[in-house]
Amino acid sequence: MSRSTIHGAIAVALGLAGTLAPLAPLRAQAAGATRSGGTGTVYVGTYDKKILVLDEATLTIKDSIPVSIGIPYTFGLSFNRQHFYVLDPATENVEIIDIASRKSLEHFTLSTGRTKVKIQGFNVDPKERFAVLVAVSTTKRIDRYEISKPVLLRYDLEKKAVTDTIPWPLGEERDFAQVIFSPNGEFMYFVTSGDILVYETKDLKQVDRWDYARTLYEEGMGRLGFGFPSDIYEEPGFYHGLFRISDPVNHRPQMGVARLDLMNRSMEFYGLGPSQGVSFSLAPDKKRAYGIHSEVGNYQFWTFDLENRRVLGKTEFKGRPRMGMKVSSNGELIYIHTAGSTIDVYETNTFQHLRTVTLDADMTGLVLIPPRAPSRGN
Repeated sequence: MSRSTIHGAIAVALGLAGTLAPLAPLRAQAAGATRSGGTGTVYVGTYDKKILVLDEATLTIKDSIPVSIGIPYTFGLSFNRQHFYVLDPATENVEIIDIASRKSLEHFTLSTGRTKVKIQGFNVDPKERFAVLVAVSTTKRIDRYEISKPVLLRYDLEKKAVTDTIPWPLGEERDFAQVIFSPNGEFMYFVTSGDILVYETKDLKQVDRWDYARTLYEEGMGRLGFGFPSDIYEEPGFYHGLFRISDPVNHRPQMGVARLDLMNRSMEFYGLGPSQGVSFSLAPDKKRAYGIHSEVGNYQFWTFDLENRRVLGKTEFKGRPRMGMKVSSNGELIYIHTAGSTIDVYETNTFQHLRTVTLDADMTGLVLIPPRAPSRGN
Protein backbone atom coordinates (compact mmCIF):
# COMPACT_ATOMS: atom_id res chain seq x y z
CA MET A 1 0.00 0.00 0.00
CA SER A 2 1.50 3.34 -1.04
CA ARG A 3 1.86 6.41 1.15
CA SER A 4 -0.79 8.26 -0.88
CA THR A 5 -3.19 5.33 -0.57
CA ILE A 6 -2.80 5.14 3.20
CA HIS A 7 -3.10 8.90 3.67
CA GLY A 8 -6.08 8.97 1.33
CA ALA A 9 -7.80 6.22 3.32
CA ILE A 10 -7.34 8.25 6.51
CA ALA A 11 -8.69 11.38 4.85
CA VAL A 12 -11.79 9.52 3.67
CA ALA A 13 -12.21 7.93 7.09
CA LEU A 14 -12.06 11.30 8.83
CA GLY A 15 -14.92 12.48 6.66
CA LEU A 16 -17.22 9.65 7.70
CA ALA A 17 -18.64 11.50 10.68
CA GLY A 18 -21.06 13.42 8.52
CA THR A 19 -22.32 10.35 6.67
CA LEU A 20 -23.09 8.04 9.56
CA ALA A 21 -26.69 7.09 10.23
CA PRO A 22 -28.25 9.25 12.96
CA LEU A 23 -28.64 7.82 16.41
CA ALA A 24 -32.11 6.33 16.55
CA PRO A 25 -34.23 5.51 19.60
CA LEU A 26 -35.06 1.84 20.13
CA ARG A 27 -38.57 0.55 20.72
CA ALA A 28 -39.51 -2.64 22.52
CA GLN A 29 -41.36 -5.27 20.51
CA ALA A 30 -44.85 -6.24 21.54
CA ALA A 31 -44.96 -8.74 24.40
CA GLY A 32 -45.11 -12.37 23.32
CA ALA A 33 -43.69 -11.77 19.84
CA THR A 34 -40.64 -13.87 18.96
CA ARG A 35 -38.24 -14.11 16.08
CA SER A 36 -35.73 -16.84 15.33
CA GLY A 37 -32.01 -16.16 15.03
CA GLY A 38 -31.37 -19.48 13.30
CA THR A 39 -31.12 -23.18 14.02
CA GLY A 40 -27.83 -23.29 15.90
CA THR A 41 -27.20 -24.20 19.53
CA VAL A 42 -26.31 -21.75 22.29
CA TYR A 43 -24.14 -22.82 25.23
CA VAL A 44 -24.12 -20.62 28.35
CA GLY A 45 -21.66 -21.06 31.20
CA THR A 46 -23.19 -20.30 34.61
CA TYR A 47 -22.19 -19.86 38.25
CA ASP A 48 -24.34 -22.93 38.94
CA LYS A 49 -21.32 -25.04 37.86
CA LYS A 50 -22.90 -26.11 34.61
CA ILE A 51 -23.23 -25.16 30.97
CA LEU A 52 -26.80 -24.58 29.80
CA VAL A 53 -27.79 -25.83 26.34
CA LEU A 54 -30.29 -23.59 24.51
CA ASP A 55 -32.09 -24.08 21.24
CA GLU A 56 -31.25 -20.97 19.21
CA ALA A 57 -34.60 -20.89 17.37
CA THR A 58 -36.52 -20.39 20.63
CA LEU A 59 -33.73 -19.59 23.14
CA THR A 60 -35.26 -22.12 25.52
CA ILE A 61 -33.16 -24.41 27.72
CA LYS A 62 -33.21 -28.01 26.50
CA ASP A 63 -30.41 -29.51 28.59
CA SER A 64 -27.42 -28.74 30.81
CA ILE A 65 -23.86 -30.06 31.13
CA PRO A 66 -22.40 -30.44 34.66
CA VAL A 67 -18.84 -29.15 35.11
CA SER A 68 -16.81 -31.17 37.63
CA ILE A 69 -14.04 -28.57 38.16
CA GLY A 70 -16.54 -25.95 39.31
CA ILE A 71 -17.68 -22.75 37.65
CA PRO A 72 -16.98 -22.74 33.87
CA TYR A 73 -15.06 -19.47 33.93
CA THR A 74 -14.12 -19.68 30.26
CA PHE A 75 -14.70 -22.40 27.69
CA GLY A 76 -13.22 -22.62 24.22
CA LEU A 77 -14.30 -24.70 21.25
CA SER A 78 -12.10 -27.26 19.48
CA PHE A 79 -11.45 -26.81 15.76
CA ASN A 80 -13.77 -29.69 14.84
CA ARG A 81 -16.47 -28.33 17.20
CA GLN A 82 -16.68 -31.61 19.09
CA HIS A 83 -15.19 -30.57 22.43
CA PHE A 84 -15.18 -27.73 24.94
CA TYR A 85 -12.03 -26.92 26.90
CA VAL A 86 -13.18 -25.39 30.19
CA LEU A 87 -11.13 -23.34 32.67
CA ASP A 88 -12.17 -22.77 36.30
CA PRO A 89 -12.04 -19.29 37.95
CA ALA A 90 -8.66 -20.04 39.54
CA THR A 91 -7.35 -20.91 36.03
CA GLU A 92 -5.68 -24.00 37.53
CA ASN A 93 -7.95 -26.73 36.15
CA VAL A 94 -8.94 -27.67 32.60
CA GLU A 95 -11.88 -29.94 31.80
CA ILE A 96 -12.56 -31.47 28.39
CA ILE A 97 -16.25 -31.93 27.58
CA ASP A 98 -17.69 -33.93 24.70
CA ILE A 99 -20.42 -31.76 23.16
CA ALA A 100 -22.44 -34.55 21.49
CA SER A 101 -22.80 -36.70 24.61
CA ARG A 102 -22.69 -33.67 26.94
CA LYS A 103 -20.34 -35.50 29.27
CA SER A 104 -16.92 -34.79 30.74
CA LEU A 105 -14.08 -36.77 29.17
CA GLU A 106 -11.31 -35.80 31.59
CA HIS A 107 -9.73 -32.92 33.46
CA PHE A 108 -6.17 -31.97 34.36
CA THR A 109 -4.13 -29.49 36.36
CA LEU A 110 -0.46 -28.57 36.53
CA SER A 111 -0.67 -27.65 40.23
CA THR A 112 1.02 -29.99 42.70
CA GLY A 113 1.51 -29.78 46.46
CA ARG A 114 2.56 -26.28 47.52
CA THR A 115 2.86 -25.09 43.92
CA LYS A 116 -0.14 -23.58 42.18
CA VAL A 117 0.09 -23.16 38.42
CA LYS A 118 -2.19 -20.61 36.81
CA ILE A 119 -2.91 -20.80 33.07
CA GLN A 120 -2.85 -17.32 31.52
CA GLY A 121 -3.15 -18.42 27.90
CA PHE A 122 -4.47 -21.62 26.33
CA ASN A 123 -4.95 -22.93 22.80
CA VAL A 124 -5.36 -26.44 21.38
CA ASP A 125 -3.95 -27.51 18.03
CA PRO A 126 -6.59 -28.39 15.37
CA LYS A 127 -5.87 -32.14 15.61
CA GLU A 128 -6.14 -32.04 19.42
CA ARG A 129 -2.74 -33.65 19.90
CA PHE A 130 -1.52 -31.01 22.36
CA ALA A 131 -2.24 -27.66 23.94
CA VAL A 132 0.07 -24.65 24.22
CA LEU A 133 -0.12 -22.89 27.58
CA VAL A 134 1.20 -19.70 29.08
CA ALA A 135 1.66 -20.56 32.75
CA VAL A 136 2.84 -18.87 35.95
CA SER A 137 3.53 -20.87 39.12
CA THR A 138 3.34 -19.75 42.75
CA THR A 139 5.09 -21.86 45.39
CA LYS A 140 4.33 -21.40 49.08
CA ARG A 141 7.43 -21.36 51.27
CA ILE A 142 7.60 -21.06 55.05
CA ASP A 143 8.20 -17.32 54.98
CA ARG A 144 7.25 -16.25 51.46
CA TYR A 145 5.69 -17.05 48.13
CA GLU A 146 7.88 -17.62 45.10
CA ILE A 147 6.33 -16.53 41.82
CA SER A 148 7.87 -17.76 38.58
CA LYS A 149 8.24 -15.89 35.35
CA PRO A 150 5.73 -16.79 32.62
CA VAL A 151 6.63 -19.95 30.73
CA LEU A 152 5.38 -21.30 27.42
CA LEU A 153 4.53 -25.01 27.69
CA ARG A 154 3.38 -27.82 25.42
CA TYR A 155 0.91 -30.18 27.12
CA ASP A 156 0.47 -33.55 25.39
CA LEU A 157 -3.25 -34.43 25.56
CA GLU A 158 -2.62 -38.15 25.00
CA LYS A 159 0.26 -38.54 27.45
CA LYS A 160 -1.44 -36.11 29.86
CA ALA A 161 1.82 -34.41 30.69
CA VAL A 162 3.95 -31.37 29.87
CA THR A 163 6.44 -32.55 27.25
CA ASP A 164 8.20 -29.32 26.25
CA THR A 165 9.08 -25.85 27.44
CA ILE A 166 9.04 -23.60 24.39
CA PRO A 167 11.61 -20.77 24.30
CA TRP A 168 9.99 -17.36 24.23
CA PRO A 169 10.12 -15.72 20.78
CA LEU A 170 13.04 -13.27 20.63
CA GLY A 171 13.71 -14.20 24.25
CA GLU A 172 10.97 -11.83 25.40
CA GLU A 173 8.71 -13.16 28.17
CA ARG A 174 5.04 -12.20 28.14
CA ASP A 175 2.38 -12.44 30.82
CA PHE A 176 -0.19 -13.12 28.10
CA ALA A 177 0.44 -14.30 24.58
CA GLN A 178 -1.60 -14.99 21.47
CA VAL A 179 -0.80 -18.33 19.89
CA ILE A 180 -2.86 -19.52 16.90
CA PHE A 181 -2.56 -22.49 14.56
CA SER A 182 -2.83 -23.14 10.84
CA PRO A 183 -6.00 -25.10 9.92
CA ASN A 184 -3.95 -28.21 9.09
CA GLY A 185 -2.11 -28.06 12.41
CA GLU A 186 1.34 -27.98 10.79
CA PHE A 187 2.27 -24.48 11.93
CA MET A 188 1.91 -22.41 15.07
CA TYR A 189 1.89 -18.60 14.88
CA PHE A 190 3.04 -16.36 17.68
CA VAL A 191 1.39 -12.96 17.15
CA THR A 192 3.08 -9.78 18.39
CA SER A 193 2.28 -6.12 17.77
CA GLY A 194 4.81 -5.93 14.94
CA ASP A 195 5.37 -9.36 13.50
CA ILE A 196 4.22 -12.98 13.43
CA LEU A 197 6.73 -15.72 14.24
CA VAL A 198 6.09 -19.07 12.54
CA TYR A 199 6.85 -22.40 14.25
CA GLU A 200 6.55 -25.98 13.03
CA THR A 201 4.34 -27.90 15.44
CA LYS A 202 6.32 -31.11 14.91
CA ASP A 203 9.45 -29.94 16.71
CA LEU A 204 8.37 -26.44 17.87
CA LYS A 205 11.21 -24.77 15.99
CA GLN A 206 10.88 -21.29 14.57
CA VAL A 207 11.00 -21.53 10.77
CA ASP A 208 10.02 -18.07 9.62
CA ARG A 209 9.15 -14.53 10.62
CA TRP A 210 6.53 -12.38 8.94
CA ASP A 211 7.11 -8.67 9.54
CA TYR A 212 3.58 -7.67 8.59
CA ALA A 213 3.87 -4.18 10.12
CA ARG A 214 6.94 -3.20 8.11
CA THR A 215 4.89 -1.37 5.49
CA LEU A 216 3.22 0.70 8.18
CA TYR A 217 6.55 1.56 9.77
CA GLU A 218 7.88 2.73 6.42
CA GLU A 219 4.80 4.91 6.01
CA GLY A 220 5.31 6.42 9.46
CA MET A 221 2.08 4.91 10.75
CA GLY A 222 3.46 3.49 14.00
CA ARG A 223 2.73 0.12 15.56
CA LEU A 224 -0.48 -1.81 15.14
CA GLY A 225 -2.34 -2.54 18.35
CA PHE A 226 -4.75 -5.43 17.92
CA GLY A 227 -5.32 -9.13 18.48
CA PHE A 228 -7.13 -11.65 16.34
CA PRO A 229 -9.73 -13.49 18.40
CA SER A 230 -11.15 -16.67 16.92
CA ASP A 231 -14.61 -16.16 15.43
CA ILE A 232 -17.06 -18.92 14.61
CA TYR A 233 -17.88 -17.34 11.22
CA GLU A 234 -14.31 -16.99 9.94
CA GLU A 235 -12.95 -19.05 7.05
CA PRO A 236 -10.11 -21.40 8.11
CA GLY A 237 -6.85 -19.46 8.40
CA PHE A 238 -8.45 -16.00 8.22
CA TYR A 239 -8.92 -13.46 11.00
CA HIS A 240 -10.71 -10.10 11.10
CA GLY A 241 -9.98 -7.51 13.76
CA LEU A 242 -9.86 -3.82 14.58
CA PHE A 243 -6.44 -2.16 14.65
CA ARG A 244 -5.24 1.14 16.03
CA ILE A 245 -2.42 3.25 14.60
CA SER A 246 -1.08 6.78 14.86
CA ASP A 247 -2.02 9.31 12.19
CA PRO A 248 1.35 10.59 10.87
CA VAL A 249 -0.11 13.97 9.85
CA ASN A 250 -2.07 15.04 12.94
CA HIS A 251 -0.51 12.55 15.37
CA ARG A 252 -3.90 11.32 16.53
CA PRO A 253 -4.86 7.68 17.18
CA GLN A 254 -6.81 6.16 14.29
CA MET A 255 -8.68 2.89 13.94
CA GLY A 256 -9.42 0.54 11.08
CA VAL A 257 -10.17 -3.04 10.04
CA ALA A 258 -7.57 -5.68 9.22
CA ARG A 259 -8.07 -9.09 7.59
CA LEU A 260 -5.22 -11.51 8.16
CA ASP A 261 -4.52 -14.44 5.81
CA LEU A 262 -2.19 -16.69 7.78
CA MET A 263 -1.46 -19.33 5.14
CA ASN A 264 -0.50 -16.81 2.43
CA ARG A 265 0.98 -14.37 4.96
CA SER A 266 -0.83 -11.34 3.69
CA MET A 267 -3.00 -8.70 5.30
CA GLU A 268 -5.56 -6.21 4.04
CA PHE A 269 -6.29 -3.14 6.12
CA TYR A 270 -8.11 0.16 5.80
CA GLY A 271 -8.81 3.13 8.05
CA LEU A 272 -12.19 4.07 9.53
CA GLY A 273 -11.50 7.28 11.43
CA PRO A 274 -10.54 8.44 14.93
CA SER A 275 -9.90 5.62 17.37
CA GLN A 276 -12.71 4.74 19.77
CA GLY A 277 -13.30 1.88 22.18
CA VAL A 278 -15.51 -0.56 20.31
CA SER A 279 -15.76 -4.33 20.03
CA PHE A 280 -15.91 -6.28 16.75
CA SER A 281 -17.98 -9.37 15.86
CA LEU A 282 -18.22 -10.81 12.37
CA ALA A 283 -21.61 -11.57 10.76
CA PRO A 284 -22.15 -14.99 9.12
CA ASP A 285 -22.01 -13.57 5.58
CA LYS A 286 -18.74 -11.77 6.39
CA LYS A 287 -20.07 -8.70 4.59
CA ARG A 288 -20.83 -6.93 7.85
CA ALA A 289 -19.61 -6.88 11.40
CA TYR A 290 -21.10 -5.39 14.55
CA GLY A 291 -19.61 -3.83 17.66
CA ILE A 292 -20.48 -2.20 20.95
CA HIS A 293 -19.19 1.13 22.17
CA SER A 294 -19.61 1.00 25.93
CA GLU A 295 -19.32 3.86 28.41
CA VAL A 296 -21.68 4.90 31.17
CA GLY A 297 -24.53 6.88 29.65
CA ASN A 298 -23.36 6.23 26.08
CA TYR A 299 -23.99 2.72 24.78
CA GLN A 300 -23.99 2.30 21.01
CA PHE A 301 -24.31 -0.45 18.44
CA TRP A 302 -21.87 0.01 15.55
CA THR A 303 -22.40 -1.48 12.10
CA PHE A 304 -19.30 -2.10 9.95
CA ASP A 305 -19.84 -2.41 6.20
CA LEU A 306 -16.91 -4.64 5.23
CA GLU A 307 -17.71 -4.63 1.51
CA ASN A 308 -17.61 -0.84 1.22
CA ARG A 309 -15.02 -0.40 3.97
CA ARG A 310 -16.86 2.02 6.19
CA VAL A 311 -18.81 2.43 9.41
CA LEU A 312 -22.40 2.18 8.24
CA GLY A 313 -24.04 3.59 11.34
CA LYS A 314 -24.23 3.94 15.11
CA THR A 315 -27.37 3.39 17.18
CA GLU A 316 -27.88 4.15 20.84
CA PHE A 317 -29.36 1.49 23.07
CA LYS A 318 -29.88 0.76 26.74
CA GLY A 319 -26.75 -1.13 27.65
CA ARG A 320 -25.30 -2.61 30.81
CA PRO A 321 -21.91 -2.06 32.50
CA ARG A 322 -20.43 -5.31 31.17
CA MET A 323 -21.56 -6.86 27.91
CA GLY A 324 -20.70 -9.63 25.52
CA MET A 325 -22.16 -9.84 22.02
CA LYS A 326 -22.88 -12.62 19.54
CA VAL A 327 -24.40 -12.37 16.05
CA SER A 328 -27.07 -15.01 15.41
CA SER A 329 -26.40 -17.87 12.99
CA ASN A 330 -28.73 -16.36 10.36
CA GLY A 331 -27.27 -12.86 10.84
CA GLU A 332 -30.63 -11.29 11.68
CA LEU A 333 -30.30 -10.94 15.45
CA ILE A 334 -27.76 -9.84 18.06
CA TYR A 335 -27.54 -11.46 21.48
CA ILE A 336 -26.30 -9.26 24.33
CA HIS A 337 -25.12 -11.40 27.23
CA THR A 338 -22.87 -11.33 30.31
CA ALA A 339 -22.95 -10.22 33.02
CA GLY A 340 -26.13 -11.18 34.83
CA SER A 341 -28.77 -13.78 34.08
CA THR A 342 -30.41 -12.26 30.99
CA ILE A 343 -29.86 -12.33 27.24
CA ASP A 344 -31.23 -9.30 25.35
CA VAL A 345 -32.21 -9.92 21.74
CA TYR A 346 -31.96 -7.14 19.12
CA GLU A 347 -32.66 -7.01 15.40
CA THR A 348 -29.62 -6.22 13.24
CA ASN A 349 -31.41 -4.06 10.66
CA THR A 350 -33.15 -1.66 13.05
CA PHE A 351 -31.53 -2.58 16.41
CA GLN A 352 -35.03 -2.84 17.80
CA HIS A 353 -35.15 -4.64 21.14
CA LEU A 354 -37.20 -7.80 20.58
CA ARG A 355 -37.17 -9.56 23.95
CA THR A 356 -35.23 -10.53 27.06
CA VAL A 357 -34.48 -14.14 27.97
CA THR A 358 -34.05 -14.78 31.71
CA LEU A 359 -31.97 -17.73 32.91
CA ASP A 360 -31.90 -19.37 36.34
CA ALA A 361 -28.31 -18.33 37.13
CA ASP A 362 -25.79 -15.61 36.35
CA MET A 363 -23.66 -16.41 33.32
CA THR A 364 -19.90 -16.47 32.77
CA GLY A 365 -19.90 -16.63 28.98
CA LEU A 366 -21.73 -17.73 25.86
CA VAL A 367 -20.73 -19.86 22.85
CA LEU A 368 -22.89 -20.13 19.73
CA ILE A 369 -22.40 -23.08 17.36
CA PRO A 370 -24.16 -22.62 13.98
CA PRO A 371 -25.71 -25.69 12.33
CA ARG A 372 -23.61 -25.90 9.17
CA ALA A 373 -21.27 -22.92 9.22
CA PRO A 374 -17.88 -23.08 7.41
CA SER A 375 -15.04 -24.53 9.46
CA ARG A 376 -13.09 -21.86 11.32
CA GLY A 377 -9.40 -21.22 11.95
CA ASN A 378 -7.85 -21.21 15.38
